[in-house]
Amino acid sequence: MAGAASWLAVALASLALFLRGGTRHYGWLYRPGGDLRRRRFLLRALRPTLHFALVTLVALAALGRLDTLAALPSEFAPSRVGAIDLAGGTMPLDLLAWSTLGGLAVGGVIAGLVERWRGRSVTLGDVESVLPSTRGELGWGALLSVTAGVTEELFFRLLLPLLLVLCGFSGAAAFALACVLFGAAHRYQGAAGMIATALVGAVLSLAYLLSGSLAAAVLLHVAIDLNALVVRPVLSGRVR
Repeated sequence: MAGAASWLAVALASLALFLRGGTRHYGWLYRPGGDLRRRRFLLRALRPTLHFALVTLVALAALGRLDTLAALPSEFAPSRVGAIDLAGGTMPLDLLAWSTLGGLAVGGVIAGLVERWRGRSVTLGDVESVLPSTRGELGWGALLSVTAGVTEELFFRLLLPLLLVLCGFSGAAAFALACVLFGAAHRYQGAAGMIATALVGAVLSLAYLLSGSLAAAVLLHVAIDLNALVVRPVLSGRVR
């Protein structure tokens, strides 16, 4: 309990530093010359890697729980039962993968074409700062998608809920609080974007619990972000 509480404090402090933002500790990225947008994209990939992924790996190693990277923690068993009851059954990882990719592909095409027709972005929240504006930036969009999918799922779907449960929270409360904090981590999108992100976090949590694999949540998260940062900008005509 004491170890979990200490690491929970560390995790929350890391999240607070992430929310605070700023570039003071990343001055080496801001040398004179170079592409400012490139540095901004790089910073957006670097910060969650340090604040989320690194903290998660160090905390799990210190607690002797690196096994949870590959297997659902036993502490999540009651939450998994509740998720299965809610959904009416489990969901194999391969089925989740194909249904997710298919649904997002169709949705991405439709949304992209609608955006092209309307001449403006159709999103909840302000995401303009992370959207590619040229074909040369599509690679950065893909990098941000993968980085966010991996680092944020490690932190918000695994580490935070696990630490909260170890500190005495129920599984439902732990995942709910993690979803709220997940939304807060996207405050640059505004109130609507934060609410939408928190709801997406609930879907990702459900995917994690139903499949019993963190890879399912990572896959879904990456697919969602690729849809938003690569597929839709191309189809909408935003990227030229």
